[in-house]
Amino acid sequence: MSTTSRYLIKFQQGDLARLRERLLADLSREYFALLLGKARKINGYTIITVIDLLFLAQSDYAQQSGAFLRIRKDFIHKALVELTNRYDVDTIIDVHTHPFSQASVSFSSTDDGDERTFFRFLNETFAGLHYASIVFSQHRYSARIWMVSNGTFIARKALLKTQTSPEQIASADFPRLEEQRSKKAAQGVREGVFQRSTLALGLDVMRSMMEDQVISIVGVGGLGSIIAEHLIHMGFHELHLIDPDVLEMSNLNRVVGAYYEDAQQQRSKVEVVKRHMTHINPYATVLAWQKDVHDKEIESVLALSDWIIVATDNHASRLKAQELSILYCVPLISVGVNITVKNGHLEDMSGEVITARVGDYLCLHCLKRIHPIQIASERHPEQAIRDALVKRGYVIGKEIKEPAVKTLNAAVATMAVEVLLNQYTEARRHAPILVYENNGSMQIYEDDESVRHRNKHCFLCHI
Repeated sequence: MSTTSRYLIKFQQGDLARLRERLLADLSREYFALLLGKARKINGYTIITVIDLLFLAQSDYAQQSGAFLRIRKDFIHKALVELTNRYDVDTIIDVHTHPFSQASVSFSSTDDGDERTFFRFLNETFAGLHYASIVFSQHRYSARIWMVSNGTFIARKALLKTQTSPEQIASADFPRLEEQRSKKAAQGVREGVFQRSTLALGLDVMRSMMEDQVISIVGVGGLGSIIAEHLIHMGFHELHLIDPDVLEMSNLNRVVGAYYEDAQQQRSKVEVVKRHMTHINPYATVLAWQKDVHDKEIESVLALSDWIIVATDNHASRLKAQELSILYCVPLISVGVNITVKNGHLEDMSGEVITARVGDYLCLHCLKRIHPIQIASERHPEQAIRDALVKRGYVIGKEIKEPAVKTLNAAVATMAVEVLLNQYTEARRHAPILVYENNGSMQIYEDDESVRHRNKHCFLCHI
């Protein structure tokens, strides 16, 4: 993974910007907030996802100046009561500002002493609670996660992660991250590979995409392989390709980078697509995972990604990817196509791109894009039940190869990558669902109706 820290604090869509706007609105005094989050450890990483932001009323400050503040104990007490009474949070994060500093920022010796004392109190009083802290200057931050090591209270430097790149701010603790991004982007421009992309997108956007972003593609068939090719051409430098299947002859009409002998020898889709990607850009990091998204090893891959793109043809894998997206606060793009032919007549040729950023309270489940019976037919442990669902007509077409053409896949895959790019450029208004139709005439439009009528009490994305 490209991240320079094994300690991450992740924010839902818009929350970091809202937090900074509120705390830095008045630069004449220090301000304070508490965040409630959920801590998880996976593959050597500690990830805290921020669930709630708790702001203080002016009456909650005992003292407040441009370089000092003291909080009334009642506010801290109420926050701890809420923290210990909720099942969805186990972490408290305190945030304060150093408004007198424009750029460089660090924790003071007073901060060190106060936080160590508070963490000792938490550790001795409550079981299983975690603690972290953030300090903002006007333009940067420093963050850390506290822990106990061999009986000693220590703090580890952490990175803040947001759903979209423009909301991200620079870390004062990892200056080399900025240097590496600048160096790699400048090298790509000098060599001419991404010069013309830079003219369109700008150097700052290219820096974000080339060094600091990990994109995982779940399903690298007719849609996913084209998406992967687009991402490499656009300058993304770290891709994870996830698909358990091998190449078949019927895939050759749409999988980019696949050859006749690949299908003959039944090579894995991920290795075939990886070969194609690395031939385009040998400096890119492309990892091939011939595994199902339900595999435990894939959980850590997706947890440490910056975006998940789902381009599979079954409901179980889409639901699993969506669950992991929300669990680890990783935004997701779902891509799908449909061709319906009846009695030799083409009735429908369409596709859609759904963007589900954590914090937008929108997911594949509440949009009714996940069908439980279909999932049962794909994943139920009893073969007899899976067969019965098909036999009784609850699931149709399971053994039939669906129609597929590259032109439709290419159009919708291109839409998906354009939607992803817009999360970096913000050149257009964000649209959660875009639909492509080629019935009578080609058109692209927003599906506002599905968004309006989604389940507002979804158990998955509204927790």
